[in-house]
Amino acid sequence: MISHDNVVFEVCSFMKIAGEHMGFCRGPNPERILSYLPLSHVAGLMVDIAFPVVASATTSIYATTFFARSYDLKQGTLKDRLCVARPTAFLGVPLVWEKIADRMRALGAKNKGMKKALVTWAKDQALAKAKSHQLAGDGSTPLGFGFADKLVLSKVKGALGLDQLKLGLTGAAPIRVDTLEFFGSLGIQVNETYGMSESTGGATISTSLVHLWGSCGFQLPGVEVKAFKVDPEDVNVKTECPLANALDSLDEACQGELCFRGRNIMMGYLAQDELGPEHVKEIEGKTAGTIDKEGWLHSGDKGIVTTKGMVKVTGRYKELIIGEGGENIAPVPIEDHIKACCDGINEVLMIGDKRKFNVALITLKAVGANGETPGTNQLDAGAVRVNPSVKTITEAMDDQVWIETITAAVQKTNANGKAPALAAARGVACGAVRVCPNNAFKIQKFMVLPTNFSEEQGFLTPTKKMKRPVVEKAFLKQIEMMYKSADTYVRYRD
Repeated sequence: MISHDNVVFEVCSFMKIAGEHMGFCRGPNPERILSYLPLSHVAGLMVDIAFPVVASATTSIYATTFFARSYDLKQGTLKDRLCVARPTAFLGVPLVWEKIADRMRALGAKNKGMKKALVTWAKDQALAKAKSHQLAGDGSTPLGFGFADKLVLSKVKGALGLDQLKLGLTGAAPIRVDTLEFFGSLGIQVNETYGMSESTGGATISTSLVHLWGSCGFQLPGVEVKAFKVDPEDVNVKTECPLANALDSLDEACQGELCFRGRNIMMGYLAQDELGPEHVKEIEGKTAGTIDKEGWLHSGDKGIVTTKGMVKVTGRYKELIIGEGGENIAPVPIEDHIKACCDGINEVLMIGDKRKFNVALITLKAVGANGETPGTNQLDAGAVRVNPSVKTITEAMDDQVWIETITAAVQKTNANGKAPALAAARGVACGAVRVCPNNAFKIQKFMVLPTNFSEEQGFLTPTKKMKRPVVEKAFLKQIEMMYKSADTYVRYRD
């Protein structure tokens, strides 16, 4: 149950930091937003509806919401709406940012000769600036950046409809750091925000002044974010974790459940009296198990808070794979590492809880695979470049080049093993973090699926998060095939 006060507080807190750090609603021109997420979801409600209303009512600047067509995500025409709206603020779920990056990489691969050299140089200038402007960087700007921006980068941003962007946000699911780096190389700052529907959206935010790739930012003004060691039987029994010295801290003592407290925390879960006293008691128990007696909302996410106040999610307790030796394995960093090592891979789902070893279901980038629908059999974006003679997923499933490429990505991830996976950032460029300290963390077998995961199939949420239990149940037969096979690559069979 989200109150009017929850909404107004959240928007005002967001506006305060966005205004101070990025000049949002500080004039003289109006702000523009492109709406495409479901308005029943907290992200759509807050960004597309509540923010423009509050901004227009409380400042001298008004905000306008442009509504994308209902089919834009499905047909890949969201870019056309961006070019019309030219938003000053844009919240993209990770899938949207990654799809834009795929398109840009595909176009960039066609550049030749002097044009390719010029674009590469311009992107290097922007990436160097982006890295230096992260927290603890020296804040320097390469001498050639202005020329690179005028000659190349401004044109790229204009073609994307993002040339007026003040605040680019990503949230609702983890995003790969190599995707953030890619946009940084175009001169586009994408900031992570983190929270839940129960916290009226974001509890943390990154800004152009304070951000660090791999972190989801710092606590919003008026919101507290801490990591606690929580008793598994009673959320009221908890001990605050010490602050981590750095974002890549390996100290398990610093990692705990991320909890939020503030005026943005929900009133509780809604019970329906007409369903009877047992139902009401069940919902009251669910609320009590989510918000403790001190008002802390328990996220279910494992993470750290650094001495500089930056928050990092290292895993989700419900998603942790318990290895045969009792190891707690966060699958997302391992999955993202494999994806970063092979641009043709769309999704990796690691399985291994209470099993002798880990296996993975893998999907390939395909035309029309946009999260809403599974797409076609036709390979798309980076997948086309793996083996240009292979055009479909079906062909790739039997192609030796494809099998060797994916195998190499898995092996490179498995070999990257000098630090716990739980310490890895949420997806970075291949080779940049160490994710598999021993065999319990490694993926021993994999299978390529003939189709992508989608919301239409019930495998993804409206914000494109993976419903892991649903996917595992749907492909249980294929998972058992991998565990029974002696091969590393197991061919899909119905």
